[in-house]
Amino acid sequence: MLCRDPKAINSRCFDCGFDDGLAIASYRIICVFEGANGQVRAVGYSEGGHAVMYDDVWTIEQARHAIERGHRLYIVSPSTGAAAELELYGDGVRTKPEQSTDNTLDDLPRRG
Repeated sequence: MLCRDPKAINSRCFDCGFDDGLAIASYRIICVFEGANGQVRAVGYSEGGHAVMYDDVWTIEQARHAIERGHRLYIVSPSTGAAAELELYGDGVRTKPEQSTDNTLDDLPRRG
């Protein structure tokens, strides 16, 4: 599906009741969804690293949970192709400062 604003965010669950762990995976973040206040409320991600199409949408809380579980969330610079990983920051997420130049969440396409 193309990156668009969903009517309802229907996201996958990480914790399915198994304590023996999940396979660690990488997810490319390709767009952000803004709330009425302009704050990022969700991210569109691609499991296969696609640049234009997202597989699903996670709320910021779900993205934080994924990082806490050890999954790698990243964005890619449009100018250099370099990847920057996301990290927990306050109540949200951000790209790791040492890895980002023009590949921050602010540089991604924004959706309503």
